[in-house]
Amino acid sequence: MKYALVRVNVPHKNVDKDFHYIVPDRLSDSLSTGMRVYVPFGSGNRRTEGYILGFSDKSEVEDDRLKEILDIHEQYSVLSSERIQLASWMSRKYYSTFNECLHCIAPKAVKTKTFRCLSIDRDNPDIDELIAAVHKRAGKQSMVLELFHGDAQIPQSHIKSILDIDSSPINALVKKGILKVSEHRQYRGNYSRSVRLEDEKPTLTAEQRSVLDIIYKEKRPVLLHGVTGSGKTEVYLRLIEDTLNKGKQAIVLVPEISLTPQTVDRFVSRFGERVALTHSRMSDGERYDQWTRAARGDVDIMIGPRSAVFTPFERLGIIIIDEEHESSYKAEQSPRYDARETALKLAELYGARVVMGSATPSVVSYYKTVTGEYALACMNNRVNMKMPSIKVCDMRSELAKGNYSVFSSDLKSALAENLQNGRQSILFLNRRGYSTFVSCRNCGYVMTCSRCSVNYTYHKGDSGLICHYCGSRIPIPQRCPECGSPHIKYFGTGTEKIEQEVLRLFPSARVLRMDRDTTERKNSHADILDKFRSGKADILIGTQMIAKGLDFPAVTLVGVLAADLSLNMNDYRSGEVTYSLLTQVSGRAGRADEAGRVYIQTYNPQHYSIVYAQNGDYLSYFNEELSFRRIMGYPPFSNIFYVLITSDNNDKALNAANTLAEIFARYNKNYMFERLGPAPAVISKINNKYRYRIIIKCSDEDKIKAYVLYCLDKFNTLKGFGDVSISIALNPNYAV
Repeated sequence: MKYALVRVNVPHKNVDKDFHYIVPDRLSDSLSTGMRVYVPFGSGNRRTEGYILGFSDKSEVEDDRLKEILDIHEQYSVLSSERIQLASWMSRKYYSTFNECLHCIAPKAVKTKTFRCLSIDRDNPDIDELIAAVHKRAGKQSMVLELFHGDAQIPQSHIKSILDIDSSPINALVKKGILKVSEHRQYRGNYSRSVRLEDEKPTLTAEQRSVLDIIYKEKRPVLLHGVTGSGKTEVYLRLIEDTLNKGKQAIVLVPEISLTPQTVDRFVSRFGERVALTHSRMSDGERYDQWTRAARGDVDIMIGPRSAVFTPFERLGIIIIDEEHESSYKAEQSPRYDARETALKLAELYGARVVMGSATPSVVSYYKTVTGEYALACMNNRVNMKMPSIKVCDMRSELAKGNYSVFSSDLKSALAENLQNGRQSILFLNRRGYSTFVSCRNCGYVMTCSRCSVNYTYHKGDSGLICHYCGSRIPIPQRCPECGSPHIKYFGTGTEKIEQEVLRLFPSARVLRMDRDTTERKNSHADILDKFRSGKADILIGTQMIAKGLDFPAVTLVGVLAADLSLNMNDYRSGEVTYSLLTQVSGRAGRADEAGRVYIQTYNPQHYSIVYAQNGDYLSYFNEELSFRRIMGYPPFSNIFYVLITSDNNDKALNAANTLAEIFARYNKNYMFERLGPAPAVISKINNKYRYRIIIKCSDEDKIKAYVLYCLDKFNTLKGFGDVSISIALNPNYAV
């Protein structure tokens, strides 16, 4: 074909279309659909990345106005026809540009990394004489040659390290024709932990065998509802083993906070080098290399967070979504894809199986088992048959008794007992920092970020105040900025303060803290967990990153210090989040021989999410939550579209919000759509941007999308709103 249809990798709707490029003769035999290429683009002919989506033998544009393809990035197609179909589906589903979707599916192109290897040049007819000449005289060149046996290939870096030499003797041997050089691709980001392969697989429980039978018989997606410790991971491993035996490949999606070395070790110990890993803390180069290994067929299993759903497996047999209830499976930037929905579409394109597992399934997913869209498989018992005992501590009663500590008397006693018995404990508080806000005791002024409408959080380790939204930091004021009073006080509690209080109450305790502040360094997450697992600490304090995916045999006590934090979210999902967090973190206790104990501290012990979490009664929780949502018109009974209007100028943002609300009202002729707002967003100002929101509700997803997008198109034709930004989200996992 004479012309290639190329989508340039520029995320702007004005260039979200195919461009014709001439195929140069030198590349005519090398190009194929799905390849990543470089083309000149724009008036400056900037070298730009693009994807070939097809070919044509004619173009409506004259040849003298067309440009030639410059070069190829990879010598293979990075986008199969199924991936191109997926991008098209995503662009419609998530109202984003096709280019943005392609950018998700194919990783950022980076330079490949190579390393230099050396070997004896056996093709040289004089090789024996040349080698003999170098042995005759002792020296560094002779030392280098002594490392080589037979056809061995040795990396140059190894030679230099072993002999403690520079490159000079090596280069001299190459120049003499004794050693020859070969370049080898170096893959960054390989899973490097030393994991011993399993000697034998554990015996399946009756429940594990039962759910495997259900999954194998089902054509529908399967929701695996298994209590914490019931052995869901072993079910995943058996499903993957069966998939590999059929010559197929597997994707395992895990929330980022659950992507612990312990989780990955289970898969590596079973399948060894067939496993690859990807996550957000990898560099672009590391992620690209793991993607390349998958594309080349060097691995058959990819484990990672939501972006791992785009792993280029062309023999895809199964997608497993662990902790399917997790909100992190929804992207918060365009395209705002849901990895669960995307996995289902991908499975449809490849004829693959989808299994979603959770101890606390999302209300929407469980409702789909009621309607028959998903099949349901259940495991109601732990492998060790020992569920932890859970006690709810009413902190109102503690206050009435004069206990002003962050610990109830029961939890404090249990911690002391566990320390005495040499057992480990976990303390959970989903708020980092030392104090949640700092205020003046004289006038009541609260230290608030000047860029955002949120309070500063005091971090004792940093000796300053930090905004958790824009990241700005200021020193602690010596006097109140409002009234000049020196009486500044810290209020509220975060994980840093809990750590200090534990050390005060139990000076001999060995304590670790795990939150965003202590896991900023690469591998710090794994280091903390390794210390705790090896018994080098007695108490682990942390945020939600310790609530799931962890299995410590010595942990027999879990304390939840403020169950009300998630209950007080400004979000209809607060009850669901609370039930899930309490159940998941409670599941860390008593996973081995000893029974576990859990203490949940709350000022609202009668709330149904807490009551049902204490009893481990998911069905009762689900039914009550479903009734609430049916009455209020929340998902799964309706769809909620959030429209966020932002501007540097408050008056302009408010004027735009009011104008857009009028447009929504004008085109809602049959009153099919319910509108709430405009009103200030939950956080009305972030990073000096003023924020207003409008909420649209409707049961029909296609109609609400068409309505919102139509009204936004009408708004975009108006003048005077050039410095106003509008973003939209359908059923987001957070309140705007």
